[in-house]
Amino acid sequence: MYIKKFFFVLFFLYPLISESDENIGKSKIFVEKLGKQVVEKVSNTEITEQERYNNFKKLYLSSFDNYYISRFVLGRYWKTIDKGIQKQFVASFNNYIVATYAPKFKGWEGTFKAVDSLYENNYYNVKMDILNEDGPALKMMWKMYLNKNKEFKILDVNIDGVSMLVTQRAEFLSVIKNHPNGVEGLIDAMNKKVTGS
Repeated sequence: MYIKKFFFVLFFLYPLISESDENIGKSKIFVEKLGKQVVEKVSNTEITEQERYNNFKKLYLSSFDNYYISRFVLGRYWKTIDKGIQKQFVASFNNYIVATYAPKFKGWEGTFKAVDSLYENNYYNVKMDILNEDGPALKMMWKMYLNKNKEFKILDVNIDGVSMLVTQRAEFLSVIKNHPNGVEGLIDAMNKKVTGS
């Protein structure tokens, strides 16, 4: 009787287990492909800075859950502003991220190698080594999930043990705290960073 129940449960769980295993492999492929696209479309020294900006923005918006990230980095202040300001913040933050990081990849060469992926609490945590001839391997951890359309969306990038989201939130909260216009002052500062004014 117990043996029959065991095989009954195993039979119905098998598709879920197989799907999870399959997605673990796909999560590794996803981040490796993203890394390759960054090298090809952003690092390229033969493209213009505007092309670099546009290419990075397209990759960022398609691969990252930018709405979740925007809310996270704003912390407790997210609920204190109206929907209009929230919308402004998300748009300004996305442009700020692209303007900050796109130039850093110019001429960069490296290989993105996913070494492991763990599925826990509905999230995929992909461990990756970034191999660069000019220095030691960089250790990364990508936290992501599958949305309703079965597309991976990145929530956070951990570099050598440091969460980019936590770091960015600490920086922004400091700006808001010390700026007389609070969140709107932060938005203005990000816009100036993007335009170079």
